[in-house]
Amino acid sequence: MKKINIKLKKNEEKIIPFVWLDDTTESEFNFNINLNHQNSSVTLLGIFLGTKESFIKFDTTVQHVGQNTRSLTILRAVFLGSSKFTNDGMIRIKKGAKNTNGYFDSKVLLFDNAQGRSVPSLEIDENEVKAGHGSTIGRPDENQILYLRSRGISESAAERLIITGFFEPALKLLDITSKKEISKKISHALESL
Repeated sequence: MKKINIKLKKNEEKIIPFVWLDDTTESEFNFNINLNHQNSSVTLLGIFLGTKESFIKFDTTVQHVGQNTRSLTILRAVFLGSSKFTNDGMIRIKKGAKNTNGYFDSKVLLFDNAQGRSVPSLEIDENEVKAGHGSTIGRPDENQILYLRSRGISESAAERLIITGFFEPALKLLDITSKKEISKKISHALESL
């Protein structure tokens, strides 16, 4: 397991992109982000695309200690074949971390025999905060694929379009250079579909 520890300074803002595309080995990552100082802000953006029999475990803990801290964790995962994804996402708000705002959002799209699991959690020890989470795991809408197929698009091309569109809202959070680079990597990974 690879542990990644990040501590933000007072008034520091960070966007942390994490991209995992079809690694054929089992991978485990544990992100620990500490917002110990006031007015610090972090966005953790995870993009995952697995095929064949790949597996990733991606756990996150964001801890708010300082006042007026902000966190946004966004995970977008697409898994095909017999690949697997698992995630535990924790937002922890300590006593004294007033006016904190933390949110965890995970969306997992599964094709074929792929499996996914995402469990968000909150631990809140302060009253004057905003915190929330959302997690969805599902299969592509067969009506979308049918509609695209009725327009002369092959099934694999329809799946690529759905996958590309699924990642787009998350990629919008990145600067243009990073967005183009990651979009290109996703397109390259999808060429084999």
